[in-house]
Amino acid sequence: MKNLITTFSLLLVAGFCLAQNFEKEINTQVWKPFIDAYSKFDTEKFMALHSTNVIRVSQDEKKIFNFTDYKKNIARENQFNKNYNIKANIELRFQERIHSEILAYETGFFKISVIENTGKNATVYGKFQVTLQKEKGTWKILVDSDTSEGGSVTEKDFLSAKSME
Repeated sequence: MKNLITTFSLLLVAGFCLAQNFEKEINTQVWKPFIDAYSKFDTEKFMALHSTNVIRVSQDEKKIFNFTDYKKNIARENQFNKNYNIKANIELRFQERIHSEILAYETGFFKISVIENTGKNATVYGKFQVTLQKEKGTWKILVDSDTSEGGSVTEKDFLSAKSME
């Protein structure tokens, strides 16, 4: 019985460590560059984090996009933000992070802080659901869905989730 408990405990610890390794790898390969590309309005860097088979779902807009259409939308938004000297930062917090060797499912909240060229500040909160897939040894975003739930997602929701590190 003691051996069974010890073995079970070791498996739990090993599983926890493996999950943390996946999270660190995903943070390094996807989320840190995502945050950087988002704040710099860098379309190429941003889209390079996505699978060419990406499915992008904007729940608030009731729209779904493939890679090409998503890239066009991001490029248009980024150019607008650059033209009007808008600044934006995104922060992510996680509710759930489930991983295998080549697939991951992550949910959480985001906070977007915007400074308009007039100096006006705005903060937007929302929820995300992402499925990632390892492609040629690198994690890529395969399915990306988000919503503000009609503006009902709050700072309290955001802070209730776990930070990236």
